Amino acid sequence: MVTVAIMVVLVKVAAPSFTNLIQTGNISSSVNTFIADLRYGRSEAVRRGGSVVMCRSASPEAASPTCGTGMVSWTSGWIIFVDRDNSGDFNTGDQMLRVQSALSSPDSIDEASGGSTKFDFTALGRRRTVGTTTQVTFGSTIPTARKRVLCVDTAGRARIAGDGTTSCGTDS
Repeated sequence: MVTVAIMVVLVKVAAPSFTNLIQTGNISSSVNTFIADLRYGRSEAVRRGGSVVMCRSASPEAASPTCGTGMVSWTSGWIIFVDRDNSGDFNTGDQMLRVQSALSSPDSIDEASGGSTKFDFTALGRRRTVGTTTQVTFGSTIPTARKRVLCVDTAGRARIAGDGTTSCGTDS
C-alpha cells in the first residue's frame, strides 16, 4: 500500500513535466519542419534562377493542390513549387518540388499571429512581396513561454526570434 501511495505521488508530480516536454517537442518539430522547407524553397529559387513559392494548402496531397487563402491554415499543410508563370498559384506547367502533409500537432501554428499565406522567392532568394518582416508564431494554445516566433525578412532569410513574448520587430 505504501508503495502504491508513493507511486501515485510521483506520477502526480511528474505528469505536468511530461506534458510540458511533449508540447515543447511538438512545437520544436513543427518549427524545424517549417523553417527547413522555407530554406529549401529559397535555395531552389536561387539554384533554378526563377520563382519558387511555398504556400499553405487545404489539401496538399491532392492530385492538383491549390494555394489556400482565408480560413486555410498552415497546420493543414503546404506545397512548394516552381512558379513558371509567376502567378503565385500552382497551375498547369508548374513543377511540384515538395509536399508537406498536415502537421501532427493541430495547434502548432497560431494563425492569428498575422503570418503570410505564402512565401514567394525570386531568383535572388528574396521575397517577391517587399514589405516588412513576416512573423509566424508556433503554439496557439500553450503558455507564451513555450511558444516560438519565426521571422522571415524581406531578403528571404528565416530565423527563430525567441519565445512567444518576442516579436520580429524587437529582435532583428
